[in-house]
Amino acid sequence: MTSVSIVGMGYVGLPLGLSLDAEGYDVVGYDTDEQKVEAFNRGDDPTTEVGSEAVRRSNITFTADQRTIASSDYYIITVPTPIDETGRPDLSFVEAAGETVGNHLTEGSTVVLESTVFPGATREVLLPALERESGRVAGEGFFVGYSPERIVPGNSAKDIEDIVKIVSGHDETALNRLRSLYDDIVDAGIHTTRTMEIAEAAKCLENTQRDVNIALMNEFALGCQQVDIPIDAREVIDAASTKWNFHEYHPGSVGGHCIPVDPKYLIWKFEQHGFEFSVMRAAREVNSDFAAHIARITTNGLTERMQILDAEPEAVNADGGQLSESKNSSPRILVLGLAYKPNTTDIRSPVLKDAIDRLQDIGEVVGIDPHAPNEEIRSNFDITVQDELSVEDFDALLVTTPHDQFKSLDLGALSGEMNELPLMVDVTGTYDYEEAIEQGFLYRGL
Repeated sequence: MTSVSIVGMGYVGLPLGLSLDAEGYDVVGYDTDEQKVEAFNRGDDPTTEVGSEAVRRSNITFTADQRTIASSDYYIITVPTPIDETGRPDLSFVEAAGETVGNHLTEGSTVVLESTVFPGATREVLLPALERESGRVAGEGFFVGYSPERIVPGNSAKDIEDIVKIVSGHDETALNRLRSLYDDIVDAGIHTTRTMEIAEAAKCLENTQRDVNIALMNEFALGCQQVDIPIDAREVIDAASTKWNFHEYHPGSVGGHCIPVDPKYLIWKFEQHGFEFSVMRAAREVNSDFAAHIARITTNGLTERMQILDAEPEAVNADGGQLSESKNSSPRILVLGLAYKPNTTDIRSPVLKDAIDRLQDIGEVVGIDPHAPNEEIRSNFDITVQDELSVEDFDALLVTTPHDQFKSLDLGALSGEMNELPLMVDVTGTYDYEEAIEQGFLYRGL
């Protein structure tokens, strides 16, 4: 039986291991996080990507013991590839994984990196680590290649078998071995590239394109708010989308690991050789500055709310009750959704973190997310987290993640339980602004 060791059992490594296991491969899932490994061995899915039942049905050997991965036919590395505080790629996890695998390579083993890296990283970082620790030479004692992961977290409609797999190798033998491996689990087809560097660049470009397109929509939405005629950015996008060759993107915050990071891998690599990107850098700046925009429209909305309440104490709320003059100088804001995309648990959202930090300077911020773990939210955002939704005594709702659970909320009931003339800042387009206004909200969106 062909053996495969997967180094790094996160949202990429786990589904990959399950697919290979289902095809009859002898799979070892290795991770340095002992608590995660213990969860797997209990039959739990700490990644929440595939579900605990899938873990329990599998025959994968989950381990934190390096010795268990010795003498595998294939090694697949799926470790994090972050950037440091200066925007430089941090490939320390890749190098460490290469050293771990290198210590256990046997004659003829094939190693493939799936983590997102800058063009040239497999050859310049991983390969030397493997050779150094194994004492073998790539292409002779072992084989190495690169095949970028293309999974979209939270998108159950596109599993591994449904996504065309890009495969590259250090030499022809490596390419053929990896093509044979992935062909067993991918139905959508295999696309081979002439070099590993082409495959690495392709992965970065995929997410850079999304970053640029989202930046365009964010900038367009900001512009719509500045003109003195009524232009709703989302309605414009809906209209433009009726043309067959218009690519539909929507304004919003950019989170997760891939889209905010991958452009910086390309920017860093190309600028090392004297080429400066203008479009990519501008897109990154627009999307990074979106935090300031979220904070600004929320702050301005709260200011307008107070002006209305102070100027018109005789106004009535949605339930017909009298609005008393507000004495609340420190507004309370409830954030609906801390995950960076709907129906997922991933809270890696530097834009939202920045926006919340800014809003904490003007009032109290509380959050709720039906998917993300509360303890992780508290630790990452430094805010109070609700176990169950309660809008009582809040002045504003900040809608940041369009989870399915939020889409069915009764806006009339929410506004009736909140403080007078509640503000809704909907940066996701989840709610219809006319309905929100009709139900008693002061509505602000993109």
